[in-house]
Amino acid sequence: MKEKDDMEMKAAGSSQASTPERDLLFRLMAEQVRDYALILLDAKGDIVSWNSGAQRITRYQADEVLGRHYSLLHPKEEVKSGAPQRELTVSGSLGSLELQGWRLRKDGSRFWASIALTVLKDDTGVILGYSLILHDNTERRASEEAMAKSRNMLERLFETAPDAVVVVDGGGVIRKVNQQAEVIFGYMREEMLGQRIELLIPKRFHKRHRQHLRNYFGDPRARKMGIGLELYGRHKNGAEIPVDIMLNPIAAQDATWVFAVIRDITLQKQGEAKILELNLALRNQLDQLAATNRELESFSYSVSHDLRAPLRHIIGFVDLLNAKGGANLDDKSRHYLNVISGAATRMGMLIDDLLAFSRMGRSDMMKGWVDLGLLVREIVADLQTDVRDRKIEWDVTALPVVLGDAAMLRQVLINLIGNAVKFTRGKEVARIAVGSLELKGETDIFVKDNGVGFDEAYANKLFGLFQRLHANEEFEGTGVGLAIVQRIVLRHGGRVWAEGTVDGGASFWFSLPKTLPPSV
Repeated sequence: MKEKDDMEMKAAGSSQASTPERDLLFRLMAEQVRDYALILLDAKGDIVSWNSGAQRITRYQADEVLGRHYSLLHPKEEVKSGAPQRELTVSGSLGSLELQGWRLRKDGSRFWASIALTVLKDDTGVILGYSLILHDNTERRASEEAMAKSRNMLERLFETAPDAVVVVDGGGVIRKVNQQAEVIFGYMREEMLGQRIELLIPKRFHKRHRQHLRNYFGDPRARKMGIGLELYGRHKNGAEIPVDIMLNPIAAQDATWVFAVIRDITLQKQGEAKILELNLALRNQLDQLAATNRELESFSYSVSHDLRAPLRHIIGFVDLLNAKGGANLDDKSRHYLNVISGAATRMGMLIDDLLAFSRMGRSDMMKGWVDLGLLVREIVADLQTDVRDRKIEWDVTALPVVLGDAAMLRQVLINLIGNAVKFTRGKEVARIAVGSLELKGETDIFVKDNGVGFDEAYANKLFGLFQRLHANEEFEGTGVGLAIVQRIVLRHGGRVWAEGTVDGGASFWFSLPKTLPPSV
């Protein structure tokens, strides 16, 4: 112990650099402060004392550093620039020096150090050495840097927010604003800071707002301002701006402030007004369309009904002429009467179809569960009498029970299956399939045949009133049957479509929702 004391005193450059009592006291203190490196340097900056805190922080053992210059703890670039010597010079001049910087561990890794360097002098002012107190602040610096980055990020978010942000203290004074607040209200921020918030509120709302402000600070919490009210801000030029405001309390300087996010909803209001205007116009158009449809249906029903009596007369008189003078008529006259009778009969069929079409739009729906399989079996059985001289292969799979109007759905299937029978008339063996597909939310039903088919380019015409793709000489019809199918399916909330090719058969589909729309 005595030799070590003598070595440290000799390294200090003077026999008066320390006394055994003072040196022992320093060591005892150094060993008690384990979180700090306590290092004694001689007048040249060589290390003469090294505590366990210095060992823990730098990972150097005492015998590895005693007698070496303390610059071994500095990064190479600082040693090269003369920084260690400047630190000694400055502390010698000032008496002490506090600084922070990077220092090196034994393995070359760096740590951020807080450093206090104090000069030691004798009674005559001669420098005997230096005391160096060093603390590893790497984690604290990293935390501070992270906090600084977070603050910078929050500040950027605050400044670049798409909405105006105004921070107000408990007295209603504006403390902070962002760029968008300048844009919306037309003031420079210097004109707003320190002013009362009423600067940004139309004068007619000042009294009410002051009461609202007191109420808010009585129960500060995140909420929308003025729920159920239309809020307005005031531009510098006096114009009023419709706004939405979200309030959030924040703790600041031992008080509660309010963080107000203000959105200019001028465009939204204009859009809402335009939507309201368009909805009103659309409602008027729908009302007019509904009235027109009612008039058309009434007209169609009236005309169709009134035409039936003259047609009955025409057909009746043609029959009388045939019965009374048929034998005396020449072939041309009999042909004329047959043409008149056929035309009147076709017109009667057209009138019947028009009346059916009109009724489908006016009659109430009787909602209930409908067994489609049973309906198809009954329809096929009824058709067998008319097609007994034809060879038809039926492929009817199990069909579901659906929700709808039984009479209307029967008409849909009669029309589709009847068309399949009609348009396969020229086939040696007609093949007609009826089936369904279960999908999410709906059921799709189809009727397929191997008949004459159609050009899909004209598929959109099939369900229109009086639209036909085949001449009456080829296949009889009025062009109303598929229009009735579409009207019924639409009233059920479904849709209709068709697929086919010329001479390649056709498939007619309709969908039924598993829940009927409330309007039917």
